[in-house]
Amino acid sequence: MTFDDLEARLATVDPATYTTADLTVWAIALVLAAAALTSPAWRSTSVVVTVAHELGHALGGVFAGRKLTALRVRLDASGVTHTRGKASGFGMVVCAWAGYPAPAIAGLLAVLVAVKGWAAPGLFVLALLFAVCLLWARSVFTVLVLVGCAAASAALWWYASPVVQSGAAVGVGAFLVLGGLRSVVDSWRSRQWHRSRGESDAVALETLTRIPAAVWLASFWLATAACVGGVVWMLATTVARVVE
Repeated sequence: MTFDDLEARLATVDPATYTTADLTVWAIALVLAAAALTSPAWRSTSVVVTVAHELGHALGGVFAGRKLTALRVRLDASGVTHTRGKASGFGMVVCAWAGYPAPAIAGLLAVLVAVKGWAAPGLFVLALLFAVCLLWARSVFTVLVLVGCAAASAALWWYASPVVQSGAAVGVGAFLVLGGLRSVVDSWRSRQWHRSRGESDAVALETLTRIPAAVWLASFWLATAACVGGVVWMLATTVARVVE
């Protein structure tokens, strides 16, 4: 591999060159994303949303000044992230809050890189992120999941055509946004913040701030809904521009 090869594979695409062929690939990707959200498939695919959720905790904590110490994703699609720092305060609040909105935010960013023509560099950065996160993986299953995500991202970056790369970004982005929304809905329906005192992010935030858990859950709703709206708007405006 030469520097020219690397530079060529990091090239962006002018969104003005998108055609109906690109939109067709995007439509197929959206259908596949919707299928991955159905109940039979969700038991297997929800682990991707869990990874985004836990990375949200990790990145939120790090950006707020905490030290990441461990990442774990379990076979039942649950997970846990450990950070080191003060047991209360701003950093802990950011770390605890960042989990539930993270899949939708990641999905929004994925669709953004697709509509802007940045899918190739986006996949490269994503592969690096998953690879770096292996340093904090603390279970065999976590390692396998992160290696799988890194390998898939790297393969799409290196081998796929630009139209397939952008389609993958749209599909994964839509899946993460809708999967994040489904997770928030499931949490609300189960009243998890009442039943599982040790596991709920909303209850952890209530403990940290004395603001009711339901308020924090509503904030998850608002952040996720905003991401859904952003994705719909970006896709709609791109489609309108291409077909006009």
